[in-house]
Amino acid sequence: MSHIHLSKLLAFFLIVLSVLLAEPTTAKAQNKGTLIGGAVGMGVGAAVTRGRAGGVIGGALIGGVVGNQIEKSNRNKKRSSNYKKNQ
Repeated sequence: MSHIHLSKLLAFFLIVLSVLLAEPTTAKAQNKGTLIGGAVGMGVGAAVTRGRAGGVIGGALIGGVVGNQIEKSNRNKKRSSNYKKNQ
């Protein structure tokens, strides 16, 4: 893949990530992890496969799942700590 395509893909990735981080109210808290994970996964997939569509899509899917699970784990930890405080 040419240098121009990679720089465009990187620019797109950075724009998506900056929008997600700058405006967290656009997504519910439960979806924020999924969106951030998907954006990071998209960037990693693009870098590893040199911008091939399968790598970008696969990276986004895997990153979204990982981000969702991390966010779910964080929510459960918060609930657990709040429950322990109230007892």
